[in-house]
Amino acid sequence: MPDCSTEPRLIAFDMDGTLIADRFIFRLARRFGFEAELKEIMSRNTPEYEKTRSIVSLLKGMRTKEVIDTFDQIPLSPGAQMTVEELKREGHVLAIISDSYTLVTERLKKRLSFDYTVANKLVVKGGKLTGEVEMPLNWTSNRTGCLKHSVCKLNALVSLSEKTKIPLERTIAVGDNVADICMLRQAGLGIAFNPKTRAVEQSADITIKGDMSGLLTIIRE
Repeated sequence: MPDCSTEPRLIAFDMDGTLIADRFIFRLARRFGFEAELKEIMSRNTPEYEKTRSIVSLLKGMRTKEVIDTFDQIPLSPGAQMTVEELKREGHVLAIISDSYTLVTERLKKRLSFDYTVANKLVVKGGKLTGEVEMPLNWTSNRTGCLKHSVCKLNALVSLSEKTKIPLERTIAVGDNVADICMLRQAGLGIAFNPKTRAVEQSADITIKGDMSGLLTIIRE
């Protein structure tokens, strides 16, 4: 039963390095041998959505089964499962907002009983990836966020806030990397979880390191 003493919040989590203990695309690169190409693309001084297109082109011909199998080998971050179960029990609305792919975020959403996920969609034909990607295209609208990411996490958070009728001031964003900064700054409460850069930590209201269960104490207070 939900804990009626607490108003429900919309809590948006990043996936890579936050809910799961590694970046999915790095695992895929190690398994299929395109680490050098991935590193080169990620080092380019171009918008993230352009990098996303280039990275996805490296996945052409992979079977969806191989992709999912690789994802399933990545462990959850310490404390993530228990934390999510408690948040659900207390009646909060949970979302995954990721610049990864719906092929795996939907899988994690189902596994952890999340309510929503927003991510890039890989194009699949005949059980294989075509090397093409459909983006949420929030980066084409400068309504609230930036124009450079393949998934503008702030725009996604605002959209979910409107959909759920939970105001932005009652939202919580949890992330670890630079793509999460806009969302961390504008959410009602921004939480950096094991932040990868100083800028991420400075953009958040609170930092948690190690085990995610520290999140429960913060939200309950």
